[in-house]
Amino acid sequence: MPAPYSLKIFLPEGDPDGVRTIEKSNWTGHGLVFPRALLSEAKKRKELKRTGIYVLVGQDEDSALPHVYIGEGDPVLGRLESHFVKKDFWTMCVSFTSKDESLNKAHIQYIESRLVELAGHAKRCVLENGNKPDQPSMSESDMADAETFLSEMLLCFPALGLGMFTRSAAKATTASNHLVMSAKGVKAQGQ
Repeated sequence: MPAPYSLKIFLPEGDPDGVRTIEKSNWTGHGLVFPRALLSEAKKRKELKRTGIYVLVGQDEDSALPHVYIGEGDPVLGRLESHFVKKDFWTMCVSFTSKDESLNKAHIQYIESRLVELAGHAKRCVLENGNKPDQPSMSESDMADAETFLSEMLLCFPALGLGMFTRSAAKATTASNHLVMSAKGVKAQGQ
């Protein structure tokens, strides 16, 4: 059974569709969530001036799955400004930095690599990343620190409606709950 935890979602402007901050109990991480249209407002936040990881999310009319780009920045803001100009698909950004600024470039490169790997294995999104980033060379203790930070991030994502990093917990299909539909050259399956 998973351990209980609490998340604090703060709306600095009082708008649930605007900029939101995310904090988890007993964790030094700090999340910032905002729609693409509010990048100019988010730019004022100190969190984007830190080293961190970000996930850009959007929808495409050709796919039921969300489109996702995972990146890192030192600081995050410069990368987001570049993506605002060069990547049209995203409508929402989720970034994570450390309140105590303990994340370094190797940590975030490691986390980026792991998130791309997890998203690829889960197959619950269309990855917009052109390639799979390599894990940086780092000490065993730094790797453990990065994995711990990642595990805390992974607890926050589902509360934000982002389940693309974990496989579905669906039970094994049985003949009684397996559905098949065929029409006009299209075949669909579900449960």
